[in-house]
Amino acid sequence: MLLVYTHRITPRLTYIFKHIFENMLKIEIGFTEKVEVFVAHSGPKFSYTNKPLGDEFFIASHTLLFEQGVINQNIEIKKWENMPIFFETNKNGVFPFDIFASSFFLLTRYEEALPHVKTDLGHFNFLDSIAYKNNFLEKPIIDFWVFKFYEILSKSFDEINQSIHFSPSKEILIDVHIPYRYRHHSFLIILGDFFSSLWKINLRDLVDQILVLLRIKKDPYDSFDKWNELFENSSRKPKVFFLFAKSSSYQSTFSIFNFNYKRIIKEIGDYFNLGILVSVQAQLFSNQKLKKEKTDFQDLTHNIVSSVRFSNGIRDVTLDYENLSNNEFNNDYSMGYLNHFGFRAGTATPFNFYDISNEFQLPLKVHPIFADEKGIKKIDSVNPFEKLEKYYNSLPLSCGKLTIVLNNKFLQSIKINNTFQKGFLDYIND
Repeated sequence: MLLVYTHRITPRLTYIFKHIFENMLKIEIGFTEKVEVFVAHSGPKFSYTNKPLGDEFFIASHTLLFEQGVINQNIEIKKWENMPIFFETNKNGVFPFDIFASSFFLLTRYEEALPHVKTDLGHFNFLDSIAYKNNFLEKPIIDFWVFKFYEILSKSFDEINQSIHFSPSKEILIDVHIPYRYRHHSFLIILGDFFSSLWKINLRDLVDQILVLLRIKKDPYDSFDKWNELFENSSRKPKVFFLFAKSSSYQSTFSIFNFNYKRIIKEIGDYFNLGILVSVQAQLFSNQKLKKEKTDFQDLTHNIVSSVRFSNGIRDVTLDYENLSNNEFNNDYSMGYLNHFGFRAGTATPFNFYDISNEFQLPLKVHPIFADEKGIKKIDSVNPFEKLEKYYNSLPLSCGKLTIVLNNKFLQSIKINNTFQKGFLDYIND
């Protein structure tokens, strides 16, 4: 066991130390506030406090893990070992910054709890994040810090294994907001769609609609019968998230009473793991709607649903995650930016969320999302999936995952002679 001495054991400190050592590095860890216990410990140990006790392995602490509530922090980005760092504490120390406070700041989305200007849709703007402003949004910076810390620690203590086996993983998510573009809608919707295309003189959509309704052409969103074939040579089976909610003034949805939609969900559930896309209305009014959407989906699939995504992204990270936890969701796949790529929480490693407003860890595991489909298309590359492969290969720890999100419409248009879709096939079948 690795023992850590600190002048005060707090919930914040326990949370971030256990995540880094036990979750990321698989090292058992213990804590003590007693100097005599620390001195008597014969195994690997280090102190995390204001000043060293003697000549032990020492990490100088920032105040963040000993505070309560949300306080404006002075963030000054420096460079060390070609990595951006902040919360610099000891320029001449083995680790010149507080890796634990810095990691806590990013994982808890501390900056999103501070006053900030939201986008028109009520979201935190990635342009305002310290990661984007300082050019490390594309890097799982916490994972790089932890890898470097592990290297230094293993050289100081023979008991700590000096080798890490690298086997990060890829994960594919598929969102199904609307299963069909033209087919299986109500007569009024079909008629409205027809006259809308006619009014806009959108002849292409008009012809497509007629051909699909006459069953001469396949519906452009209906890709479901191809999924088994697409992933048969891949060890990476996707998780599929369905939006299963009634339409509201906030969002138009596909009818949950439609027989064909329910059939598709059941059939996909026979081969792939399912999750639920939370509607905007359920996100805003969780007490009335969120439990109902989860119950309806479980009644249809006859399975407990533990995985969830917000269909329109995170609005208030602390409140949103508290609501998911209260409704007994175990795994969230929303921690990313809509229409942009990068590691929103500074890590590629799944982590339990810490609620800084109530100062405790939620039983909700957050799975970071690197990019959704629009975000992938923003990657500066002719074939963005080749670039994704490079991001994947750069992950420094085996606990890391590169997770991307596509939709059912994208999978329908897969063709071997299409560079973008061909790149996807190579990406999942390597």
